Amino acid sequence: MRDEILKEKCRKILKRIAWRLQYAVKKKGHRETYLVDEIHGDDITSCTISQLYVEEVLLQIPEKARFIIYSIVIDGMTEEEVAQKLNVTRQGVNKCKNKYLRVLAEKILPFI
Repeated sequence: MRDEILKEKCRKILKRIAWRLQYAVKKKGHRETYLVDEIHGDDITSCTISQLYVEEVLLQIPEKARFIIYSIVIDGMTEEEVAQKLNVTRQGVNKCKNKYLRVLAEKILPFI
């Protein structure tokens, strides 16, 4: 009887953790894809021009930052996956991503 109560408590805790993780990923996804979504137009030509512009702006930041932003924002990788590829901490990836997203936003906002 006590084991069943303990198992049920564990299940509830795990469900809550899973829900929080899903929510965090969903929220993060909306926040990170915002930059690219705002630039793209409705037709193919403006979409292609927008993609070229994004590529051009990305070339103005350091290679490591470009890889991080491209991987997370455009390819949809997680910060942890990128951190493992670069052999750095997730926090380091997050700091770099946030810093250079602000830099990119300053360069892109006048054109939106």
